[in-house]
Amino acid sequence: MDSRSGEKTPRPLVVVTGAAGRVGRLTSQALSGRYRLRLVDREWPAEELREAEDGPERLALDLSHSSAWDKAIESAHAVVHLAGNAHPEIDAKTAFEGGAMLTAHLAAAAAGSDLKRIVFASSIHTMGLHHRHGHYPISRQWAPRPCCEYGAAKVFSENLLEILTERTPISVVCLRLGLVGFPPATADLASQWLGPRDFAQLLQAALTVPVHYGAYLGMSAGAADRWDLTETIRDLGFNSSDTAPDPEPLPDAGEGRPATHCLMFNPATLPPPTDRTED
Repeated sequence: MDSRSGEKTPRPLVVVTGAAGRVGRLTSQALSGRYRLRLVDREWPAEELREAEDGPERLALDLSHSSAWDKAIESAHAVVHLAGNAHPEIDAKTAFEGGAMLTAHLAAAAAGSDLKRIVFASSIHTMGLHHRHGHYPISRQWAPRPCCEYGAAKVFSENLLEILTERTPISVVCLRLGLVGFPPATADLASQWLGPRDFAQLLQAALTVPVHYGAYLGMSAGAADRWDLTETIRDLGFNSSDTAPDPEPLPDAGEGRPATHCLMFNPATLPPPTDRTED
């Protein structure tokens, strides 16, 4: 509340891109009530656009066009950037045009805006080769080693956003997320799983922690034997409360199904790595 006028200070406006997707909907639920929300996606069902009169603002924008970003982030305090093709099997052209170029457009628009913070939904695929070769526990301090074109595009996006923080006052937190929005189908996926309460906690911290730039691993505590969460706990105040449920079969192929993780090669079937440099 503004003590001088007696009026309530408006809550900060947070833009969520890719908001119509499964993780986007989890994000809007996690942030609802704490922020004013502008939910952006390429298209929305007509009934959801009508609901915008009484709920969060919804915009239908194609963010592959750079001109759409000015409208998306107008007057916003922060952006949670989820938009992009989230399938690890995609080829390089799709990964960069449908992922990294969206981030490039965001960075360009943000540089001339009033934004204070960007939270970028990165991925543990940025560190996938460490996993594939059984280098545990994987540390945020190690150099990225993506396991696929999708992961490489995420690394490039992180780099673009770090450059933005060097050139502007905007701060950026990249969350290298594990499996979000689905129960784990195997014990191996359980070692990468991020529960809904832990996801909400990470989002809220990522929007407020006094960090100018950082990339943090995002999994629940059950992943700690493979993923070193030290910095996530220290810098983001992360205190995992979700326990992975028993593995469940993945749903039938179709819209909304999680892509098969290209991380999921059994390290025992691969020859010993000869290029490890972290020791």
